Amino acid sequence: MCEKCQKKQKIVLFFSILIAIIVLLTFVTAKKEPAAHSSKPTIVVSTFSLYEAACAVSGDTLHIRSIIPLGSDAHMFSPNPTQVADISKAALFIYNGAGFETWVEPLKTTLPKTTRVIDMSTNVMLLDNDPHYWLDIDNMIKITQTLDGQFSKLSSVNTELFHKNATAYIAQLQKLKAEYGAGLSECKNRTLITNHDAFGYLAHANKLENISVIGLSSDEQPSAQTISHIVELIKKHSIKTIFFEELISDNVAQTIAKETGAKVQPLQPLENISEDELKLHQTYLTIMGDNLKKLREAMECR
Repeated sequence: MCEKCQKKQKIVLFFSILIAIIVLLTFVTAKKEPAAHSSKPTIVVSTFSLYEAACAVSGDTLHIRSIIPLGSDAHMFSPNPTQVADISKAALFIYNGAGFETWVEPLKTTLPKTTRVIDMSTNVMLLDNDPHYWLDIDNMIKITQTLDGQFSKLSSVNTELFHKNATAYIAQLQKLKAEYGAGLSECKNRTLITNHDAFGYLAHANKLENISVIGLSSDEQPSAQTISHIVELIKKHSIKTIFFEELISDNVAQTIAKETGAKVQPLQPLENISEDELKLHQTYLTIMGDNLKKLREAMECR
């Protein structure tokens, strides 16, 4: 055999072995990565409030994932194939329900039997067809209690820890509820004007009148008649603040503000949070606390 042919064969053999090693290492690495979470069942949730409560109850014992990307409008979200695959690998998929996620119903029929699906709206108090129920702190407490029970079924060895964590988190929620009760008890104005009907539960729980420019869907467009009515109402009752939902355009609120001289202020409905809020370690508790401060200022509370 010629010398050149031998060299060529050696080169081919060398690269064949190298490729085989790379493939083997890739395979071994791929095998090892999921093993890191093999002792931690994965829980996939659909909204930030569910994520918050799930993390509070589970501590470090479960792998909690939120399926909706940070900073996106949760109303408009629809999972891509990769996200659907992530849901199908989860031990539990917990979604808000009450019509909030229109993409869930067709998805549920495709999920494997190994993924248990929980509609959280069946465990809380609902107002009409409004899915923003977590803004009633009593409902957030019910969510926490439900997760305590569900996680205990999934990992019975950690039942005591789940219950301890849930009890501690519920105590914080009850403190927050008391702060809302005291903070909004005496206010000059009890009308909450928002661009999107996301705050009905917050208003109902605190005996506020809730008036929104558009309905439950964030992509609705208000009629000229509706805007005219809101402008008239704001002027008549000398309302100083129009709230708009964070992560959604404030164009409508700004238009009304120009007509009335009212101030435009963001109010967080906690369907999702931004990357900046995550970096600042914002939580349901801290954001609801910020919302209370804004409401007290807008409604001139004592």
